[in-house]
Amino acid sequence: MTMPPTVIPRWERSESLTFPLSAIQQKILGYFFLLHGLAHAAVGIWAAETGRWWMVASLWELAMVGFIAAGFGALGVAGLRDVWRAITIVASSASMLLFLSSPRSAFLLGLGIDIMILALAAYSRDATLAMDTPVSRAKRIRRFSGVIISWLVLIYVALVIAVRPLSIQWGTTAAERAMALPGDQFVPVAHYRIDHGITINAPTTAVWPWLIQIGQDRGGFYSYSKLENAIGARVSNADRIVPEWQSRRVGELVRSAPPDWLGGRFRSDVGWKILELIPGQAIVLEGWGSFTLFPINDSTTRMLIRTRGPGLPSVGAVVGSPLSLLVFEPAHMIMERRMLLGIKERAERSQDKTFFVLE
Repeated sequence: MTMPPTVIPRWERSESLTFPLSAIQQKILGYFFLLHGLAHAAVGIWAAETGRWWMVASLWELAMVGFIAAGFGALGVAGLRDVWRAITIVASSASMLLFLSSPRSAFLLGLGIDIMILALAAYSRDATLAMDTPVSRAKRIRRFSGVIISWLVLIYVALVIAVRPLSIQWGTTAAERAMALPGDQFVPVAHYRIDHGITINAPTTAVWPWLIQIGQDRGGFYSYSKLENAIGARVSNADRIVPEWQSRRVGELVRSAPPDWLGGRFRSDVGWKILELIPGQAIVLEGWGSFTLFPINDSTTRMLIRTRGPGLPSVGAVVGSPLSLLVFEPAHMIMERRMLLGIKERAERSQDKTFFVLE
């Protein structure tokens, strides 16, 4: 008598096609997801050069925030630990589209990693993490603190990516971003750009004296000096035009900190070298960018600050991009915006007859 073939129930069949993760393996996978998510800081910056801002920002948001969220979930963070696989699938899909939106040979590695991650998410089973067993009060506090910190990190990363298309172009128009400025020749092909601008109700002759005297050892930077001095920069923002500070030359250093800053660990010459100087119009600082004045009429000036960098894919860029995206760029936006407003306020106030020059 022939026996009928054994039918494996659907749930048992799917279980047999997957492999379980140990608790250690799942934690390693969680940390790997976190690192892969942070690496997307570089991917998003590179893809942003295509100009498809909102498409790139959307994919970048899903990929970078998704992988970080999946990493926290795999590590057992409440609210994420039960859905980290679904988040991984969404993040991997968005990541692959992000790579394809700005194709480079280096991105093949990223595509391979995403495919591997999709396979792991589809064919592995969760480890049994001891999250609901009785624990001490101190451990509950640490666990709760970890949950709060994880969600704050996710919210912060999501906000930074969401506002970046606006923050790196603050105060500028498409026409201004397309025009050539002094200093562009030093980075002929720039895949990394930050453009900021402001309209000043004063002639360029009233704005230039404030711009040319910037520097830690001169007029300061007209920004948040308390924040600058919190790191020992010893900056004092001038409210006067000082004749002795009106002379600059190419090759001269615009100091950002005193020579003995942090015990001289960063050499005595901390700042930006002047690469180009067009009196009354522009000054170009190495490592910062160009500061250019355009007269709109006899009483109005446009001031533009443009930062350009090669922005080419490299291992160093991948390692440094999270710090650049999440720390440097927000801080740069805050400080440079205040600098533009500080110059605007001083130049417009200088038109008042009660304003006087410090001799």
